[in-house]
Amino acid sequence: DISDADIQNFYTQITSGSGGDAPKGTVVSELIVKFFHGEFTPQGFKRYSGLWKGPPPGNIGKKDIAVAMQGLKTQMANPMFVTKGGVGYGVDETKKVVDDGKGWVWLAAEMSPGGLAVELFKSVPYGKRAILVAKQSNVDELFSKVNWDVAVANIDKTFGGPQVKQR
Repeated sequence: DISDADIQNFYTQITSGSGGDAPKGTVVSELIVKFFHGEFTPQGFKRYSGLWKGPPPGNIGKKDIAVAMQGLKTQMANPMFVTKGGVGYGVDETKKVVDDGKGWVWLAAEMSPGGLAVELFKSVPYGKRAILVAKQSNVDELFSKVNWDVAVANIDKTFGGPQVKQR
């Protein structure tokens, strides 16, 4: 089980850096661009479909990451789409909750038919790959101190469930 102390420890590790945008060329920055560079509408997320700004033009670069980071920060502070989680690993979907009331907002990844996908949670993302966590009331604190090396390493770790080796 994941205790409040475990969550605080995860937060302490992820906020041990110097902040800023996700570095270009990492799986984390690519996922953030893929899932947060676009428009959030009541009908769902509409991904940006124009030419990436780069550099070099046509490739995802720092300018695209900066736009996506703003989308991520906005959504973490006030998420439009939240995935159910919490309770424990392997728990029936009907017992999971949208918000566990602890005040944390998580960015977590899992494998989907279309490849690795990220979602936002307001409850512990058991069995997912927790990448980032922020206090929903102070998302800026996370991004001012985020350690992107820890975030990238978190992609390979299953949180609150059996460790699954990904190929």
